[in-house]
Amino acid sequence: MALFKFNLKKLRAKGAADRFIKELGDEDQEKRANAAEALGEIGDPKAVEPLLEALKDDWLIVRAAAAEALGEIGDPKAVEPLIAALKDTDEYVRRDAAEALGEIGDPKAVDPLLEALKDNWLPVRASAAKALGKICDPRAAEPLISELHDSEELVRKEAASALKKIGNTEPLIAALKSEDESVRKEAAMALGEIGDPQAVGPLLSCLSDKSGNVCSSAALALGKIGDHHAQQPLIGLLSDERLLVRASAAEALGEVGDAMAVEPLQARLKDEDTYVKDEAYRALEKMRKRDIRVD
Repeated sequence: MALFKFNLKKLRAKGAADRFIKELGDEDQEKRANAAEALGEIGDPKAVEPLLEALKDDWLIVRAAAAEALGEIGDPKAVEPLIAALKDTDEYVRRDAAEALGEIGDPKAVDPLLEALKDNWLPVRASAAKALGKICDPRAAEPLISELHDSEELVRKEAASALKKIGNTEPLIAALKSEDESVRKEAAMALGEIGDPQAVGPLLSCLSDKSGNVCSSAALALGKIGDHHAQQPLIGLLSDERLLVRASAAEALGEVGDAMAVEPLQARLKDEDTYVKDEAYRALEKMRKRDIRVD
């Protein structure tokens, strides 16, 4: 929430926590919010009970600051009240409660966070997905796959990032066959981040995807995994009519390519598009650093 900036050294001075706990009862809502945020920075466990009371404050900025502070302190006693705060009438409180539950990392929060993935406000859905990634419970894998269909890019990215942390490749491999282009794209990117060799075959199949975005993401994922079975198909993509695909293939070959890729990459140095030429040049430089002769 970051309503105020504090000198952390001064905050942690003896007696500072007691002062801010007292200010949680001040008549001024901004002072109460200020106090809640400060207590999160201090991290003193004795602030937990007063902050739990502040979660019931009439003012949303105080409730939101209290939720954030409880996440920073990380006391398991806050889990149930924060779960209840996921139903708060204010979206900012719901968002901060989701983030706090992710910081605490208690598996009891998984089911409530899965419900929060259905929230009407995109920051709440994104924060819930991010929190599920931090808790890293396999139960969240299938619901997070569904979030790759979300209409908002931020939610899709957080879901893909969470799936990467959970490391369950099977649902992501299945998602490569989705009818939704954005799902295929995000699944390919997440598989590249996970780096599981089992994804190589399915990602190779995506190199013929009708969507340039999906094809490009699959190429980049294969580059990150670094499997040399991808080299020949990636060389073939250097002649693709879509510039994004050509550029991604060049970038990926910089990671997995050997002497076989040198000549095709050199040919791309004369590509009509500057982006493709730049990626080909960078790929050749990476290969040179691996002592592959490129001259």
